[in-house]
Amino acid sequence: MLEVFLFINPIGQLCLRSEEALLKIIGETDANIHFKFIPVLNLKNVEHYMQFQQQNSHDLNLRNHIFSTIYEAVLAYKAATFQGGKKSQSFLMQLQQAFREPDMELNNELVLTIAKRVGLDTEMLLEDWHSPLTKQAFDSDQQLSCEMNIQMTPSAVVFNYSKGESESGLLIENCDSYELLKQACCAETTPEQTFQALQKQKSILSRVALHVIS
Repeated sequence: MLEVFLFINPIGQLCLRSEEALLKIIGETDANIHFKFIPVLNLKNVEHYMQFQQQNSHDLNLRNHIFSTIYEAVLAYKAATFQGGKKSQSFLMQLQQAFREPDMELNNELVLTIAKRVGLDTEMLLEDWHSPLTKQAFDSDQQLSCEMNIQMTPSAVVFNYSKGESESGLLIENCDSYELLKQACCAETTPEQTFQALQKQKSILSRVALHVIS
């Protein structure tokens, strides 16, 4: 069995690409893969997003606005997860698609429009959006991301429990590549062995960072 934690930005385009890649891999393989999308919010993640969007990361007002936007999007997604995995995944990915528009703003209208489109209960979503339970779920995700030393999104952590008793995982930072994710998820080796194999691929190392964590 494999367990994949995909740490994401709920308005990030690279993260959308990574989510699509992981879901495609799961659909193509017979392997038993458990996965979870985990939103992350930290200053490094905000700066990474601003650089990708070619925005001025020295603009404090803009930085604060983006931080607030990501925070609200995180809470909206966590609230959506209370209504089921598939609907919340669709909600997340359509929200990210909406932010392909450079001037998109997060507001109630956008959230409720997407919620209706994917079949969420909008009244329940509004009730849960800023509830203590939702914020507690977000805090748990933040704690997990700190424990796994997640600095940027998208990052994937892959645990392969079918390979002995090793509790190590393979951390792939800046992971939006279908081919790389497929190699990590379909490798018939321990995380340490997969790490060594991927380390030899210079084309991969030019774009991502690899670590073995435990």
